[in-house]
Amino acid sequence: MEITYSIPTPFKMIINVDNKKMVLTGEGTTTPAFYADIKSMKNWEPPYENEKITELEKQEIIKVIEQMSQKQGEIPIYFE
Repeated sequence: MEITYSIPTPFKMIINVDNKKMVLTGEGTTTPAFYADIKSMKNWEPPYENEKITELEKQEIIKVIEQMSQKQGEIPIYFE
């Protein structure tokens, strides 16, 4: 599973998992940190919009992104 992410605005995070994409809402702070709304992890973007994101996928994505944000020295990302 290849996971990448970007934070194009202080209120949006884009996560790519293999060939699928999801958009999460959240809030960037001046700390700096980004707090992603875990409730916004529901469906993939088109053409996979009818596929729900499983709990197992959510947990794996969260784990990988939190680790990546710490290792790369980037903005810390927290899911709440």
